[in-house]
Amino acid sequence: MTHLKHWAARRSHGDINAIEALAEGQSSEEVARRTGLPLASVHGVRSFYGLLERGVVRTCTGTACSFARGWGHPGGAEVRCLGRCYEAPCDSTGRGAPIPVTSLVPEPIVLRGVLGSPPGVSALFALPPHDQILSIVESSGLRGRGGAAFPTAAKWRAAAATPSSVRYVVANGDEGDPGSYVDRLLLERDPLAILAGMNACAAAIGATHGIVYIRGEYPDAVAVMEQAIEVARPHLIAGFEVSIHVGAGSYVCGEETALLHAIAGLRAEPSPKPPYPAECGLDGKPTVVQNVETLSIIPWVLSNRRPPETKAFSLSGAVATPGVVEAAFGTTLRTLIEGAGGGARAGRTLKLALVGGPMGTVVPAHAFDTPLTFSAMPGMGHGGIVVMDDTVSARTLAEHLFEFAAAESCGNCTPCRVGTSQLARAPDRAALERLMDTLELGSLCGFGSGVPRPLRDLLAHFADELFAEVP
Repeated sequence: MTHLKHWAARRSHGDINAIEALAEGQSSEEVARRTGLPLASVHGVRSFYGLLERGVVRTCTGTACSFARGWGHPGGAEVRCLGRCYEAPCDSTGRGAPIPVTSLVPEPIVLRGVLGSPPGVSALFALPPHDQILSIVESSGLRGRGGAAFPTAAKWRAAAATPSSVRYVVANGDEGDPGSYVDRLLLERDPLAILAGMNACAAAIGATHGIVYIRGEYPDAVAVMEQAIEVARPHLIAGFEVSIHVGAGSYVCGEETALLHAIAGLRAEPSPKPPYPAECGLDGKPTVVQNVETLSIIPWVLSNRRPPETKAFSLSGAVATPGVVEAAFGTTLRTLIEGAGGGARAGRTLKLALVGGPMGTVVPAHAFDTPLTFSAMPGMGHGGIVVMDDTVSARTLAEHLFEFAAAESCGNCTPCRVGTSQLARAPDRAALERLMDTLELGSLCGFGSGVPRPLRDLLAHFADELFAEVP
């Protein structure tokens, strides 16, 4: 992090934050004067985020909503995903219908607080001796559920081993993948489990501050979490305080270093790694950034002391019954689509599924028997699954992905900034593959390097629909 970013991180916990001030309608000049930031930096923040203007009705252009709308552009203000993919198409008016929830396992783990009888607050926050927490989490083999699947205990150990009197735990609720809404479900209906997971992490690494980062598209989750923090406060370890940071609209905020810049009130641009946030994060202090779903199952891991062998998936698109589904790792995509999703809607034939969002993987219908594991399905990501039928052409889906990539690139590195804007202009397969090679090899973060993954899948399975000259 640069000196400016260190400074802004310190200020983000003080009186003024540039993002919040701009969202309140203050002028760039006034924000620059109050924060001491250069005016150019304030203009940069204003131009970066999509939700600074409040009270605007926005139409969702996420993958499920675009599919349901027939891929036409709605016009007016847009948002990439509202986490309401199960009732697509939708806009930001109203609260939306409750999220349908089901389980293909007899004893849910992720959804135990939603489908089952959650433990009492005292039991939920009960901890083993603090020096045992890391070894228990490590023995469970728990890996992050936000997309990277990084071993959870390794991140915690790095933060605990870095000398510092201040450490942070950040719950990453920036669930930006269009087609994903598991985090929204947990934030709104099982927030205490998330806070209990943060509390356990704080006890293990010696953290003093916790921050729950919630997408600006999830206003109900903010209100629910505020109440949950009040309930949880008497049960938190001594000296650990938790606050909420509301996002201002940017997909790349899901990347951990970009998220920390957003908390600091800056443009959410990823930083080169190393150093990693676990060693040098918010304000230069050790910071564990952990996905909401991961944190929510920590209390179960500490109580049961065995691997959590299930995952929650968001199912939407051309299925008869969309919703959040918990299934065991290794369950096939077909079982999820047919067993929980009810298969194709009447009169339609399923063609493919986009798994893991715009940086995920495209699975053609003939490969639906692929098991849902991190190894068998690279790009499974957070587990958002948008199923599409035979009304969709591969070219249409590719154009949707091109547009998303160009719009959501933070612009911090040249390969991604330029490459994503050129994808839709590639005249042939060779040109497209050169662009994808550049993105994969040269991009600063996982956004740029992940953009080609579903496009390569489309080329592998539906090349004739992408370029007419390809047999």
